[in-house]
Amino acid sequence: MGLKIGIVTEYYYPLLGGISEHVHNTALQLRDKGHTVKIITSHVNGGQNGSKPPVEIIRIGRSTSIYSNGSLARVTLGKHLISELKATFEREKFDLLHLHSPLVPTLPMFAQFAAAKTPTVGTFHTYFDRSMWYSLLKGSVQKKLVNRLSGQIAVSRSCIDALARYLEVRARIIPNGVNTSEFSPDAPKFPQFEDGKLNLLFLGRLDPRNGLSLMIQAFTLIKSKFPDVRLIIVGDGPLREHYKRLVPDEIERDIFLAGPVLHERNRYYSSADIFCSPVEKASFGITLLEAMASGKPIVATDNCGYRELLGPEEGFLIPPRDPRAFADTILRLLEDPGLRKQKGGNGRQKALEFSWDKVSDKIAGFYEEVLNGR
Repeated sequence: MGLKIGIVTEYYYPLLGGISEHVHNTALQLRDKGHTVKIITSHVNGGQNGSKPPVEIIRIGRSTSIYSNGSLARVTLGKHLISELKATFEREKFDLLHLHSPLVPTLPMFAQFAAAKTPTVGTFHTYFDRSMWYSLLKGSVQKKLVNRLSGQIAVSRSCIDALARYLEVRARIIPNGVNTSEFSPDAPKFPQFEDGKLNLLFLGRLDPRNGLSLMIQAFTLIKSKFPDVRLIIVGDGPLREHYKRLVPDEIERDIFLAGPVLHERNRYYSSADIFCSPVEKASFGITLLEAMASGKPIVATDNCGYRELLGPEEGFLIPPRDPRAFADTILRLLEDPGLRKQKGGNGRQKALEFSWDKVSDKIAGFYEEVLNGR
């Protein structure tokens, strides 16, 4: 018999990012496994993402952006958030609530106070170095938030390690997943990028943590030694104009700014020859999985989240803040098509173990354990 599940998240389409992808694909898979799923999130300026959602969306409050942890984060504002959440939960009578990032003062945290006796599962998504919030309030956070959860999930060991500096967490590691049919070496390419030049792909929000400034520095070095190469940048953010100003005039014609992309991300991966991710902080890296599933070799910054996923068989991890080392490694791959093919093929095989079908089975199994008191 299927469950009725409420997924509470600060991040959902039209907001792009790892949590939105996780929520969307989990909801889709759980629905296909016979469960009833509804997503509870906030209103976002800019409307919907232009496609019919897989499940019913309930929007409460309004999301606004703030700067946090080296990136742009979101918080939901509203006069009656907890009472609206309470009314929603009383009306819907969910068997279980799944809260994404339940310890951060956003909509999922408020849902804990409104959940009454409904079992709650929280998924931790974020790696951070230090936290004033947890340092000052760790006793209250432990008692009023962590201990109230019926079950805990973390997408990686790095998420647990970050929280364990302040809190006692007993989270099951269930990683992010990837749609291995959508993200595939067989996905159609964009014709405009098939002109004989090799293509580098950067995909992510345009904020300091994701390292676009380093990517531009590295690309400038690469162009001086390997002229027939292009950099494709997929993503957007308020710093877009700042990053455009960092591009030297002599290489501007070989940088393509695609802007924010949802439905055709797979085509950008397919059109690329190498995926580049100079991210300084990451808890996991869904974009790495998407690149692997697409059969692409990867050059990325060495951080604790990426280290758990990307091995030497699939790509290279480069010390942070070293554009020359980043450029030299990309040049090695540009000059060796056999190496690109080998690492891309290995990545595809590894990504198959992270299909959303397999990951959602683990999540659904965890729900059953929680509901059965285990």
